[in-house]
Amino acid sequence: MPARRLNTRDRQDGSVTDRRTFLTRTGDETFLPSPSAVGPWGPSTVSGLVVCGLVGYAAEQAAGDEDFVGTRLTVDMVRMAAQGELRTKSTVLREGRRLRLVDVTITQQGRNVAHGRGVFARRSQTPPGEVWAPGVVMPAPPDADETPVFGPKPYVGDQALPARDFDPWRDASQAKYVWYDFDATLVEGEQTSPFVRAAAVADVSNPLTNWGSEGLQFVNSDVTMLLSRLPEGTMLGLAPRDRHDAGGISVGTAVIYDRLGPIGVTTVAALPSEVRMQIPNHPRAD
Repeated sequence: MPARRLNTRDRQDGSVTDRRTFLTRTGDETFLPSPSAVGPWGPSTVSGLVVCGLVGYAAEQAAGDEDFVGTRLTVDMVRMAAQGELRTKSTVLREGRRLRLVDVTITQQGRNVAHGRGVFARRSQTPPGEVWAPGVVMPAPPDADETPVFGPKPYVGDQALPARDFDPWRDASQAKYVWYDFDATLVEGEQTSPFVRAAAVADVSNPLTNWGSEGLQFVNSDVTMLLSRLPEGTMLGLAPRDRHDAGGISVGTAVIYDRLGPIGVTTVAALPSEVRMQIPNHPRAD
């Protein structure tokens, strides 16, 4: 298998950053988005994927105990983040024997951008017995040589599409799926944890559940992720489970997978976007 090409971009100060790095730490609680963090709604925006990842990162850092596993993350998108420094503030609301609850706020120039809350549970044993669970169909993950260095591989039904080719998602008669190779670094110089990786990819459930015959016309106001376990590896999949809309409000739910099987669910509420998506095949890694 050929060696992977390192994708880089020049920073304004003349240094170089890996294209798969989204944020550079500028202080204890401050982060600067890289060009790779640009969102699909315009060149001055920051992707919701990055915002969700940063909320998960801040919550996990504050929880601060490897015996506690992230089981829930809720992110409210207060306003669209812009290119510029982001500041996080984390508060541990509960530090119990079995549960920890962390509140996170992201601000930009003194204005709230996102508010999140993470729940972390102490590892334990599953009680004996069997419990009914609904079956969900998910295409098999792509082979490593079929997967882009970083990014999404969409499906319509069981048909795999070229990497980042979402135009066939306009077919509203079939279910859509996506496998996402999050082989990326959220914060430069730091290892991206499984919980943060899942938090970032959870935001992709908005295009998964809301892409229709006219493209993506909904922007999500929140993301809620629930995990029964942390993902193994960098490959994460999303399978749609449900969607409803009425009066311009959409609610969509997807099941989260890794290569071993389902690991949780994610739900988004969305509103009609006031601007058209400007980067239809976002996120890019070329």
